[in-house]
Amino acid sequence: MADKKITKEDLTKKFEAIEEGVTQAASKAAPAVPMVASAVGAVVFVVALYIGYRLGKKRSTIVEVTRL
Repeated sequence: MADKKITKEDLTKKFEAIEEGVTQAASKAAPAVPMVASAVGAVVFVVALYIGYRLGKKRSTIVEVTRL
């Protein structure tokens, strides 16, 4: 078994490496965020229109006018 103890410097190096990886991933993903957000907004808008159209058809009143 290894008797090597974990030091503060070991932890600091590892946390810095993790932070650098997260920062790089975030910088690569940043340009895609507006595009994804607009696509999600468009899908929500279309779904809301479809649901509104269906509810409007179900709840609309039909009036028949007949002559006597």
